[in-house]
Amino acid sequence: LVNVLDIMREGGAAFAGIGTGTSTGTKLFCVSGCAARPGLYEVPFGITLRQLIEKAGGTRDGRPLQAVLLGGAAGVFIGPDEIDLPLSIEGASASGATIGSGVVMLFDDRIDLRDITLRIASFFRHESCGKCTPCREGTFWMAHLTERIAHNHAKPEDVELLYEVASQIRGKCLCALGEFSIEAVASGIERFRG
Repeated sequence: LVNVLDIMREGGAAFAGIGTGTSTGTKLFCVSGCAARPGLYEVPFGITLRQLIEKAGGTRDGRPLQAVLLGGAAGVFIGPDEIDLPLSIEGASASGATIGSGVVMLFDDRIDLRDITLRIASFFRHESCGKCTPCREGTFWMAHLTERIAHNHAKPEDVELLYEVASQIRGKCLCALGEFSIEAVASGIERFRG
């Protein structure tokens, strides 16, 4: 809805001339977490994640960037070496990411990604309505395994078991909550294990 006034004032063709060939116009991004200037930023599609982070002043106190959660709890974690990705639907998709709701949450080197990943897994376990088995059982096991991994109580096979849970959730749930519940958790575990 934020784009309606610009489209009405400038016309659809002018608005479509902004952004990329496939992702036209502007997008609102909510930059939060360890950002020096957290806030809502309206930028043209195609700007890089690095440029958006720079608009937000980088990280607080100039701390090293550890990761970015792109797309919210149903998004993915992006490492500091990946922030040159273009913020467009096609750019994010080509990187295996998603823009989602426009959440860009920065985490500096002081943040424990194990805790963040566990909180996301617990959120999805709590929010599952329980109607479909893949989501009801999958989010339970996802949270259980993430807790074991995050607290260093994991068995050697737990990470592989988590990926098996992910394969049982993807493409089998009745709603988007279940479908996207595993993305941030799986990428978060990869990030803090690496």
